[in-house]
Amino acid sequence: MADAKKDDKKDDKAAPDPAAAAKKLKLLIAGGAVGVLALAFVAATMAVPKEVVKPQLMGPYVAPLTPSKLQVNLSDGRGYLVLSLNVKYEAYAPDYVPTRTADPVCNAELKDQLVAISSAKSRQDINDKVLKPVYLEEVRQAVEPLLFPVHFGTAAGPSDHDVPSGVGPGETTPTFRGLFEDHKLTVDNVEKKIALDDGEPVAFTGEERDLAVSSSAGIVYLNVTGLVPEFKGEVQVGVKGRVKRILLAELLTQ
Repeated sequence: MADAKKDDKKDDKAAPDPAAAAKKLKLLIAGGAVGVLALAFVAATMAVPKEVVKPQLMGPYVAPLTPSKLQVNLSDGRGYLVLSLNVKYEAYAPDYVPTRTADPVCNAELKDQLVAISSAKSRQDINDKVLKPVYLEEVRQAVEPLLFPVHFGTAAGPSDHDVPSGVGPGETTPTFRGLFEDHKLTVDNVEKKIALDDGEPVAFTGEERDLAVSSSAGIVYLNVTGLVPEFKGEVQVGVKGRVKRILLAELLTQ
């Protein structure tokens, strides 16, 4: 009889609890669902590419147009002008203009334009309240293509060629003033055609040093003698900033 009671107690301890088993099953199902959702979220995050943010112009910034004062004889032959100018600009990089004005070639070209424009003016042109802004705007239009020339793709400077494609600047100064991040060349060195943005493709032989390619945004001139064989792809093209105003730092007529 005692053995039978012991067996009954063993059977009671071994008997499963239906409620506990159901609760454990629910926990397992819930945990599995959370795991599946977590894996799905990670997969979805990895599958969706990150949006590429297009660089925008920064600024405005101000920098000296020339490293020193400039003295120019005026057109009336009776006096001269001493001036120091600053340039107000926007660019993808704040040090772009100081880098350009420090370049010996760019600096010489800037001085050449300033002398040419200023030497054609009289004292009245320079000092008159109405004519002075006209003079400064003329300077702005002349120096902007020098400060912000057209760049091609990965080229280190405006006179260099894009490395992947080999396309580079032609011999003619372009009228194109589109921003670098907004425009592209479509180059096909197999079919020997090249296009700018929405413009008509232009045929070439590969020997052109001043190939004109146009679109609704303007005209660029290309040197295609160094194109990489069988290159097919796109090349960013355009300027890397804008001149907003030319500001007077010092102006003296004698």
